[in-house]
Amino acid sequence: MTEGAQHRLGFSTTGGRRAKAEKILAILAAAGSPLKPAHRVLDLGCGSGEIASHLARYAEVSCADAIDQRTQGQDLPFQVAGDTLPFADHAFDVVVSNHVIEHVPDAANHLREIHRVVRPGGTVYLATPNRWWPWEFHAHLPLLHYLPAGLFSRLAMRWGRLGEPVRLVSLRKLVRLARGHFDMESWHPRVLHDPARFQIHCSATVAGLLGLVPQRLLGITAGLQPTLILLLRAR
Repeated sequence: MTEGAQHRLGFSTTGGRRAKAEKILAILAAAGSPLKPAHRVLDLGCGSGEIASHLARYAEVSCADAIDQRTQGQDLPFQVAGDTLPFADHAFDVVVSNHVIEHVPDAANHLREIHRVVRPGGTVYLATPNRWWPWEFHAHLPLLHYLPAGLFSRLAMRWGRLGEPVRLVSLRKLVRLARGHFDMESWHPRVLHDPARFQIHCSATVAGLLGLVPQRLLGITAGLQPTLILLLRAR
């Protein structure tokens, strides 16, 4: 949700967004919280607007980002968003933060503001690359992101691999930041175990192999998997 988002090497504001919207819908439904027409949804860091546009088929959707770079969903309400979100307290039933938190300067404030604008008992869908996965998806480099975030970003930007700083987070950090505000469920192990159910397109061979991995093992290794997918329930 930063102004350099549209210029990041390795980051597309359009590619694959429809599939991500389908994944979000499938996870919400599997968690017993399917989108309904009466739901007020905020797509925070909406980028191209493709996810918001698809979700708007099922609920009342608003968009927010640092700049308006939508190519779809231009008819949906849009607000410029900075560190403080321009919405009233408890304005939304569902907030989507899809690969946004690693781009904001203050992850703790990002979650505090989300907690403020979602209603008590509301749902937050949060996805972000895992700091401990060895391949960094934005810069397309291995292992360098294990350095302190500031040093990693400076090096990757100097080499032309990033257009802005990236501050990756771990599952442990997200658990710590959410404590006291949200109840948290990790969904990425379930998505890995049954990718087809959650609209992840991969070969039948890969899907079959993932299905053979015990769910208990996937749960134990949740902090090491490539993408963190969490559902947060606001207290």
